[in-house]
This record gives sequence, C-alpha cells and structure tokens, in this order.
Amino acid sequence: MSGKKDQFEPLQELLDSSGCWPQLEEYMLRNSGLPGPRANLALAAQFAKYYAEKEITDTAWSLLIQWTGDPGEYLPFCAVQACAAHYSYADNERRRRIGAILRTAMNDPRWRVREAAAIGLQYIGEDDFRLLQELLDGWRPNASVLEQRAFLAGLAHPPLLKTSRQVLYCLELAGEMTDGIIQGKTQGCDPEHFRVLSKGLEYSLSLFAAGEPEAGFALLRRLGESGDARMIRVVKENLGKARLSKKYPEQVQELLAGLTTV
Repeated sequence: MSGKKDQFEPLQELLDSSGCWPQLEEYMLRNSGLPGPRANLALAAQFAKYYAEKEITDTAWSLLIQWTGDPGEYLPFCAVQACAAHYSYADNERRRRIGAILRTAMNDPRWRVREAAAIGLQYIGEDDFRLLQELLDGWRPNASVLEQRAFLAGLAHPPLLKTSRQVLYCLELAGEMTDGIIQGKTQGCDPEHFRVLSKGLEYSLSLFAAGEPEAGFALLRRLGESGDARMIRVVKENLGKARLSKKYPEQVQELLAGLTTV
C-alpha cells in the first residue's frame, strides 16, 4: 500500500463525514483513470491504507459497505481492498462481514472487482499469513472456480513466499485444486470461469516452485504424468517461465521431455 500521502490529502478529512461523501466519491472517480486501460492503482492503495488501523469510525466503515454495492467499477475496487486492509485490525463482527464481502467480490462479473479481492487477500497475508490461511481453509472445501482463481492470484505474491512453510501451504492448496480438476470436480462449470482459473494456474505454480523447488517440481511432475491435457498445458506454461527455465534448466528439460504433446 504505497504512495505519497500528500498526493491524496483530501481523503482523510472526507472519510468520517457522510455529508462529504459525494465530494469524496467525485474525487475518487475523477482520479480513477477510468474509463481507460488502467485504473489508478496508487489511489486505490492509498485509500486502503487509511483503513489499515484499528480505530475506524462507524461512519468510515459505512462508507465501505456503501461502496462495495456500487454498480460501477472503481468505487467497489477501492472499497474491497480497503475492507481487506482493515481485516487484521477489525473485531470479529467486521471480520465476518469482510470475509463475506471478499468472497462475493471473488465471484463478481466485473474483473476489476475480482482483482480487488485477490489484492485484498495479499493485504491480509502480508499483515498476518495465519489469518489468511484460516480464511482460505474455511472457504476451500466448497470454493467456486472463481474463488479458487482468487486464492491463487492472492498467494502468487512474492512477499507471501518468503518462508518455506508459506510456500508449502501454497503448493498444497494448488495441488488440491488441480486434483479436483483431474477428478472432474469442475465439470460443468462456466467455460470462461475455468479459463480464468487455468490462466492463474499457468503462472502461479512456477512462483511456488521457485520458492520450494523440490516440492514444486514434484507437483509439476505429478500433474505432467496425470495424462490430463489441461494439466499438461499448465505444466508446460509454468516450465516456460524464466524463474524456472533459467535457474533449473536440467529439471525443466527432464520434465518437458516426459510430457505428452498438447
């Protein structure tokens, strides 16, 4: 959540006065970068930063709830991230609400809102990985395809991959997801949703494997030997990433040689 605070001076004074919300909303939308190819990520991060503390007023909290339900893109994009930034500091009731907001956002038809949920998971994990793990462990047994993609996108974040324990958790979760695909648990899901999940698998596994090569290559080998064309494609994409192909060329070539052509 980086950014020069003096660039966003109006935010702090407007959050806690509901009468100023229209002014704040106008400020955020005017500086959103939308419509356009790139939203203003720095502004969204700075907005979230104001919520990364324990003492958030009921008024400022109500603003987030209102914005998460906005039909546009940018206000929910900011609000979902801010909710997650507050998660580590929130009481149990707010945590319950934030968890529901994040899970709803993961399944949203607007891709920027889904991306905000993944970024939100990163905020939680950077604050306390154990809290993130508790959330994901509660959701994973019946996670939708889009939720699984959000898990991967959230975890495939270098600051979360600095300890062996955390990387091994990521690999274990990814292994569970891919096993589910092989076993047909995603059969009948929306093809676009599955495409999004596949794209997540095609880069995230290489990040996890780079953090724990022995366990990571073991997972890639198992997927390559599954005979599942979708998993073989995922393995090939990950083996083509420079983080693996340049650092572990022998292991990569060995796995590629054993793959069925897809």
